Formats: sequence, C-alpha cells, structure tokens
Amino acid sequence: MFNTTPRQRVSVTATILAVSVMGDSMLYGVLPANLGDFGLTAGLGAGLVLSANRWIRLISNSWAASVYNRFGLRIPLMISVILAMATTVSYGLFEGFWPLLVARIGWGICFSIQIISLYMVVLREGEEYRGALMGVYNSLFRFGSLVAVIAGGLLVDTVGIRMAFAMVAFVAVSCLPVVLLIEEDGPISGKPLESSNVYKGNKDKGRGDIWTMLLGTRSDKLTHNLKLLAVNYTRFTNTFAVSGIVMATLGLLIRHRIGEFWDFGGLMIGAATLTGLILAPGWASEVGLSIYFGGISDRFGRRFVLMTCLPVVVFGSFALIVGNIFVLIFVVPLIFAATTAGKVSLDALAGDLSSGADKAHVMSRYATWADLGAALGPVAGYTLLSVIGLSEIYILSGLVVASGLVFYIGTNR
Repeated sequence: MFNTTPRQRVSVTATILAVSVMGDSMLYGVLPANLGDFGLTAGLGAGLVLSANRWIRLISNSWAASVYNRFGLRIPLMISVILAMATTVSYGLFEGFWPLLVARIGWGICFSIQIISLYMVVLREGEEYRGALMGVYNSLFRFGSLVAVIAGGLLVDTVGIRMAFAMVAFVAVSCLPVVLLIEEDGPISGKPLESSNVYKGNKDKGRGDIWTMLLGTRSDKLTHNLKLLAVNYTRFTNTFAVSGIVMATLGLLIRHRIGEFWDFGGLMIGAATLTGLILAPGWASEVGLSIYFGGISDRFGRRFVLMTCLPVVVFGSFALIVGNIFVLIFVVPLIFAATTAGKVSLDALAGDLSSGADKAHVMSRYATWADLGAALGPVAGYTLLSVIGLSEIYILSGLVVASGLVFYIGTNR
C-alpha cells in the first residue's frame, strides 16, 4: 500500500476482521431461537457450541503470536479468511453438537490469528495516535457484528439457515484480495522500554516463567511487570462483568422485572424485544464512539480515560439492582459506552507497555485475559444464580471491576 495514512492501513486489516466475524455474530443471534434446526437442544451442549471459540482462544492466542513472528501477516491472514469462510458455511451445512463444536473451535483459531495481526498493524504506527487507531479497529469490528446481527435474522427468515450462512461466507471472498494490500514488513514504532525483555537463561527461572505466563514477557523491573499485569487484569474484570455477566443475564433480569411484556403507554413490548432495544445502543456506541474515545486517550492520557470510565461501570453495575425499568434503559447503554472507552484505552496501553521484540506475545496474552473474562462471566453468573440473586450478582460484578480499578491505581501512582 503506497501513500496511505495510518488510519487507512488499520482500516484495511480491520475490515477483514469485520467481514470474517459476521458468521460468528450471526450465529449468536440465530442459533438460540432455532436450536432444533441446528440439531441442538437447550442446555450445556448449546452453551458449549456458542462459547467454544472463546475457550480455544485461551490457547490459540499465544500460538497465533508465534505464527505471526514466524510467517508475518499475509500468509496467516489469507489462511484465516479461508478458514472463516469454511466455518461460516459449516454453521448452515452441518447439524449436531460435534460438527458445530469443531467449526466453533476453527473459528476461535481464525479469530486469534486476525486479532493478533490487527494489533500488530496498529502497533506499527505512531504512539501519538495509537488510541484512535485502536478505536478505528474496534469501530469497524463491531460494525461487522452489528450488520450481521441485524441482517442475520432477516436472511434466515427469507432464504433459510443453510443459504443464509452460505451467502455470508461468500461475502468473505472479497477479503482475499484485500489481504494483498497489507504491508508485510514495516518498523514497529515506539522505543522499547529498556527494562523489558523476554526471559532468557537460567537466572531467576521461576520468576521469569511466572511473568511470562501472565504477561507474555517479563521485565527486570517489578514495577513494569505490575503495570502490565494491572492492564491485563483490568481488561479481564471488564469482560467478566460486562461481556460476561451483564450481557448474558440482561434478558433474564428484564423478564424478572416486567414478565413477558412491558406495557408502555398501551404499547405491549415483549421482554426479548425490550432486551434487544436496550442492548442496541450499547453496540452502536462501540461503532460510533470508539474512535472518539481513543482520540481522547491520546490527547489526555490513558489514565484520565480509565479513571473516568471505570467508576461509571462500577456504579452502573450497582444501579442495575434498582427495579425501575427506565433505569435499565438509561444505565445499560451507559455501561457499554464506558466499557468501550476503557477497552480502546486498555488496548492502547497494552501496546504502550510492550517492547519491540515482545509485542506479539504481549498482545496475545492481553487478548487471552479478555477472552478468559468473557468466557468465565456467563458461567459464573448462571452458576451463582442457584446460590444468590441477580441483585447480588450485579453487586459482585461491580466489585470485580472496582478491584481492577484499585489495582490499576496502585500501579500507576
């Protein structure tokens, strides 16, 4: 790519991810309402099919970093696009637990390759606009998901499940020539932190292995290790509480509050419809505000954004225990907007704290912490429902986010 801006270079790679993720996002919207058509029943099997892509990424993220370091960008990305097409077609072509589980595992590996590649494209650019570029990627990525969720149900109702997924997979063909537009080589900007290096040798082997396991690298300075660990843990707490608990239980909460329908001035709105209406602005905020929040973090600092948005997530989680449905309508989109601001800032901060030699592994471990939170959140939420109520679960989720804020403050005085 010649005579292109950093935003254009990031946009090209983010577009590949946005198109590739459409099959995955469409499945989340279509499968729960059509379990029988997929050869599944309500229960553990359906949950495992939907979450398998996240669980496999706990392993495949690190593997993807090694693949990047060995083969660069284009070859892995080309293979990942083909794999995304194959898995999307599989969702409509095959029925039953095991074929779908294999397809979901394949998509998880595909996503690992693409997200690590995208992070590395962003980190090649200047640090002064890294937050905004993380916002560009997040905005395009979520736009692909939003389009898939909206169009997925319409396609399935119109042409059927098999043809709908085949059509979405065909769209991914357009990504193959786009891969060729990505620069294969280029300097990774930002001077390495002098204290940061990959662990080598036998000295302090145990300590080095622990930090490498947690961070993907290690530093000779404990303060640097703790700062990076705080970033990873803070990202974990946000995905655990918001992507995990809040998103997974919101429909249940609304049903408990209003029953089957909500009488809004004589207009009867179903619980499922109301859930979608409340979630939609949250998703839209990621598309519309990611670049804006990223720019703020570049201008005023990552700390400023995190110190502003994380308390909003904490107190927003506490506010969910209020019974008034209008509180939910206001608070849930606010939580998602604050989470978006935190995400793009933490993405950029993880890149800021990585060194030139270790960036791929640092970003892969950062992504793994996020995946772990998103995978554990729904499991923890629904498991705790048998012991405590929804109100207590939301208080717990707020406290979890607060622990990340406290850890971050403690390491960035």
